[in-house]
Amino acid sequence: MQHITDVTNLQLHDTAVALGKFDGFHRGHQLLMNQVKRWQNQGFTGVIFTFAEAGQAIGAAKHIDSFTEKVHKAEQMGVQVLLEYPFTKEFAGLEPEAFVTEVLIRQLDVKAVAVGRDFRFGRARSGDAELLVQLGNKYGFQVQVFDKLKEQQEEISSSVIRNAIVNGQMKLVSNYMGKGYSVYGEVIHGKGLGHTIGIPTANQMIPKEKLVPPLGVYAVQIHWKEQIYSGISNLGCKPTVTAEEIPGLETYIFDFNQDIYGEWLEVELVHYIRPEQKFENLDVLIAQMKTDIEKAKTVLNV
Repeated sequence: MQHITDVTNLQLHDTAVALGKFDGFHRGHQLLMNQVKRWQNQGFTGVIFTFAEAGQAIGAAKHIDSFTEKVHKAEQMGVQVLLEYPFTKEFAGLEPEAFVTEVLIRQLDVKAVAVGRDFRFGRARSGDAELLVQLGNKYGFQVQVFDKLKEQQEEISSSVIRNAIVNGQMKLVSNYMGKGYSVYGEVIHGKGLGHTIGIPTANQMIPKEKLVPPLGVYAVQIHWKEQIYSGISNLGCKPTVTAEEIPGLETYIFDFNQDIYGEWLEVELVHYIRPEQKFENLDVLIAQMKTDIEKAKTVLNV
């Protein structure tokens, strides 16, 4: 996949474009991605058009995906180009038709566009999907508009999913996203306590821009090198053994004995087991961890 953030001399050709912020790449977003991939199979250049890091300040303060995770997920989608367009003052001031002529046509040579029914574009969000269809007819590109997906009469949206994450509704998150809430990041060195007590863990940082569910212990699935492993994670600050205030993810992978420092893992939070808590001593913590591990194995059926 080609990842583009510099649009100074951007000139793509014969593109089929999905337009949106794409926070989380949920099931509704996947409808657009699948349409773009169908166009790719017809010979067009498939493009996910979203915004660079500065543009993610629009809307929610925290995001389902970190900046790195967004690129990782886009690669998994199978679309040829991820275009993270700089959200500058000049870009924000473009009238809807100017966005179409200056960006979609001049820079992307657009031939087809996929958007959601609620898509807005141009200065002060003054353009909508209906206007985009009209402009497509005027300038000679096709527009496919997708209605919002619904689950039990509720529309699937990034804002609904963010609310579910905050409330720890992991099953709902998994259902709406097509895959559970996950953390994708490099395995870093921790304090080494897990090795000393026979429960070695893989430690990952939580990017500051990423929304996190309630701190606590989760049954998880770990995706590494096209393999899936089962395990248990603590999302939090480890109050029994440290005074840290910045949460991280600490994962024990069942039946696993490989050196993965420096490797990149995707840890999918499947089921919330209990809140994070401070124990009176290390022995009590270890006993609780063993109980948590057995519960996680039951939940994951391993």
